[in-house]
Amino acid sequence: MTASTADARARSRRLAPEPVANWATLSIAAEVEIHCQGRPIASGRIDMRAPDGSVIWLIQDGGQGRALFLQSDGVSVFRRPRRHSPGPGASRGAGQSRRF
Repeated sequence: MTASTADARARSRRLAPEPVANWATLSIAAEVEIHCQGRPIASGRIDMRAPDGSVIWLIQDGGQGRALFLQSDGVSVFRRPRRHSPGPGASRGAGQSRRF
């Protein structure tokens, strides 16, 4: 295996959704996927969550509206990895300074 292949595999693992066993740890606006019997049934961002994590409201992707999910229904939540956008000045190379 080459170094680039190992790097690509490491990146793909980091980009894979992370299972969330305790829904009380989910934060508002977290990007998630909801799975039922191992298959994705919804995705979007957390709008509200019960303090004990038993219930979440999801604003679904693609304009599909808002949906309620109960942990007692046996669905699983997977947290999507954050995608960082470059901040201002990110196009400059490392070590370059701004001149005024």
